[in-house]
Amino acid sequence: MEKEEIRREFWERLKTAEKVLIGIGKEWDTGSGKSRDEVKAAAESLKKVTGGKDCYVITTLSGDALDALEPFAGHMAAPLDVSLTEEQWDAYMKWLSFTLNRNTLLLELGEDFSHPSLIRFPFEKTAMLNQKAFLFRVNQKFCQIPETLKGKAVSVPEDSAAFAAGLLEEQG
Repeated sequence: MEKEEIRREFWERLKTAEKVLIGIGKEWDTGSGKSRDEVKAAAESLKKVTGGKDCYVITTLSGDALDALEPFAGHMAAPLDVSLTEEQWDAYMKWLSFTLNRNTLLLELGEDFSHPSLIRFPFEKTAMLNQKAFLFRVNQKFCQIPETLKGKAVSVPEDSAAFAAGLLEEQG
């Protein structure tokens, strides 16, 4: 799929989505070469673009990079951070249960294979089981989509933070 087609598909899916689940991974980590300002700008862009949607974020980030995701505070779970409480995890699981049979956009940004059981595999499973879900996997290195998700997912071989930051500009 060409870059323009991917963007068109993304905007169409976002427009019709009832729920948006965002997974943010290692590509956004300040220890992986991203500055805190870059991460914060990408998060703010993402928040504005998904503004009126019922949105939740799960992330494998912690520390400085996690702090930069503050636009999503209150609707975010960070299982690898020491600040995660049982209530936050329960809130995420409850929110996730309400995505079943709902038009759900899954946006996986920069997740690798460090902790696949937190974002990568659950997003694939959700896309497979929920007939109304669609997955965008954005990652420079690990954007592959399994055969079982043909027609239910798109692979986007780009830097995920740059992708998110650019959405606001595209929206105009």
